[in-house]
Amino acid sequence: MSNPNKPSDDTLHDLYRQRKNQHIAPASIKRAVLTKHQAKLNTQQIWRRISHVAVAASTLLLCGLVYWHYYAWHITEPQISGIQYTTVELHSLAPAKQSEDLTERYAKHYNDYLSQQNILAMHHTKQAVLRQTEGDWQLQTCDQQVVKVSQQLIQALRDIHQIDANLKDGDNVELHFDKNGIILSISQSRTYMHC
Repeated sequence: MSNPNKPSDDTLHDLYRQRKNQHIAPASIKRAVLTKHQAKLNTQQIWRRISHVAVAASTLLLCGLVYWHYYAWHITEPQISGIQYTTVELHSLAPAKQSEDLTERYAKHYNDYLSQQNILAMHHTKQAVLRQTEGDWQLQTCDQQVVKVSQQLIQALRDIHQIDANLKDGDNVELHFDKNGIILSISQSRTYMHC
């Protein structure tokens, strides 16, 4: 199905080869083309090598900067454990009269605070056995004294985390009283009650 007006590719290829064999190019042209091509390849290889060196150098520089920043950050960071702190209790830039009034007020409030701390301080401890009844707890001490603890007191002690949550009937407990006999906390005893 070849068309006489359009020769096939094989025919064209054969004709091209015949024409090329008739006109052989001088060797100098071939050397010039190869030299130019080789020079172009060399230039490309040089630029390729330079780009690889530039990438390596910039990576090294970046690593150096990161290390330097990390090192400088940790050297200049203050060591909190080694710092000595000074506590300023009271100071004033006010005239002497106002400063004395502030000092007196501070001393009064500090004494009030200390007296409240003494009230809350645990005065004595007793061991008891826990007996739970309907809603209330009964605590029986060695001297057969029974202390009834209401649900309101139990809840109040739970709110301030002064009662063990896992107490059950029959547990040995310690009652902590203040100097006025008020129960401050109920905790599970680590020792058995000795009567």
